[in-house]
Amino acid sequence: MKALTIKEIEKKIGSLSNPSKMPSFAWGIPIQYCVTGSKLALVDGTICNKCYAGKGCYVFPVVKAMYEKRYQAIALPEWVDYMAELITQKYKNLDKSRRFHRWFDSGDVQSYSHLMKIFEVCELTPHIKYWLATREYQIIDQIKEEDVPKNLCLRVSTTKVDSPPPKFWKWTSGVHKDKKAVGRECPAPKQDGECGSCRACWSHKVKQVSYKEH
Repeated sequence: MKALTIKEIEKKIGSLSNPSKMPSFAWGIPIQYCVTGSKLALVDGTICNKCYAGKGCYVFPVVKAMYEKRYQAIALPEWVDYMAELITQKYKNLDKSRRFHRWFDSGDVQSYSHLMKIFEVCELTPHIKYWLATREYQIIDQIKEEDVPKNLCLRVSTTKVDSPPPKFWKWTSGVHKDKKAVGRECPAPKQDGECGSCRACWSHKVKQVSYKEH
């Protein structure tokens, strides 16, 4: 069977996003589909209340349409194979320092089965380093540390600004505003809003990453 081209795969499941901050690509869905985040968005003091993915270029009609296409494609039986092939092709000509992918530059994990699909994609592409941050605690409660692919750093995020990291998972992330950063502080605000050479979010050696509220 002939391998599909990038354009052919994108017609079926949508494209990858290319955030200017990241070393390369990411993947996300509309924030209205966040199971927990959509509730938190209504509560002052939560990180989701001022979600960056609800403003800026994320509200452009063409961008919204692509994020919606990605969401609808999750249900496809071939989603895992298509996604693994798309990531493989998009990253194959990139330098090793850029083979770092982010799951959910917008949105969050939809279900346990969705997370298992993401795990499958990671396992099919062991040459890529992945990072996924989630607030879907009830889904993460269903897995063990050893279930997570070795090339994926799965971080459980705090729900409130300036709150301590969750205790039930080894790798975490949070947002600071009035308090000092807990753990490794994201350097992006001091380097034109970009990761630069930093890969802390993807590193299992870094237990907690904290981002300045923006």
